[in-house]
Amino acid sequence: MKGKIVLSLLLFLGAALATADVAPQISGIDVDSSWGGDPVFKNETVHIRWTHSAYYTSPGQTCRIFCGDHIISPPVPVINKDFIWTGGRKFDGTYIPQGKSYRITIENNDFDALNGPEISLVDEQPKFTIIAPPEGASLHIGTDATIRWTHSSYYDIYNLAKIELLIANADLSVADYIASVPVVNDQFVWKVGKMYDGSNAPAGNYRLTGEQSEYWQCNDVNITLLGLRRPPFRLYAKKLLLHKFPDCPMCFKLDPAQIKFDNEGPLIVDVELLRNGVLLAKLGRFGERRAAPGPVRIVLEQEARSGMIRRMQPKYELRFLSPKGEVLHKEAIEFEIAK
Repeated sequence: MKGKIVLSLLLFLGAALATADVAPQISGIDVDSSWGGDPVFKNETVHIRWTHSAYYTSPGQTCRIFCGDHIISPPVPVINKDFIWTGGRKFDGTYIPQGKSYRITIENNDFDALNGPEISLVDEQPKFTIIAPPEGASLHIGTDATIRWTHSSYYDIYNLAKIELLIANADLSVADYIASVPVVNDQFVWKVGKMYDGSNAPAGNYRLTGEQSEYWQCNDVNITLLGLRRPPFRLYAKKLLLHKFPDCPMCFKLDPAQIKFDNEGPLIVDVELLRNGVLLAKLGRFGERRAAPGPVRIVLEQEARSGMIRRMQPKYELRFLSPKGEVLHKEAIEFEIAK
């Protein structure tokens, strides 16, 4: 009798050990999105994977998967170890509110909820689209050009993310950064040709694009960098009228208001009068919405003579300079003495 009791105890303990060895257990829950990270974007392909104990051997042993309190799967065979989820979509076809964090859990047939990782749901994949300059634009080196783009809602949540603006040769053999700017700014004023390290890009054909630290890349825009623009000038009249000073035969008064010209775009310039390439007088600063400077007194010295041969007639010209002193244009002029 005693032997039977001992044998029964051994059989019971063996059964208990066997039961423990195949206890229903789901573990190792992981989320693998199509781009490999958190957050999960709406409608992207997401794999929810897990491991399980030897208890699960039949397709009839199922589980349900939750994202927070939302059911996102039908009954799934545990032995599959994988469920393909359309990111953000609930099992009934509607969508979970975006812009929040949720925990992925798996519930077995005994209603045991097994916790997995937390994820955040975002409405769109990271994306930015350059909208200016337009495709094929020609930009003049040294001028200001505003680069504009639009961005997806991902960056409104992660507003510290930066876009790395860069240009590359048309064949992508050379690429360099223009600037690193917060994506949410949606614009950057570029001194055309100036690179991130202070160097200058030479004239040529380039592709303008952007990158983000997670390597989401925006569209490419083909642009051409042209040499520094010299604005075209066209004087309305190349003959300026001079008025004599009564007490000085070679002294004349020049009214700069006579100097009117066409130019490309708003421009502020200093105008100088030269004689045979030598500065004769500064006529003042001209530009958009600026009043013309007042009259200037100039002296036109009489040319020396040598016998019957007169020296070459002097050449007069106007020189237009930027406020920084760069010579933008020279224009030959003549004088007419008022009677």
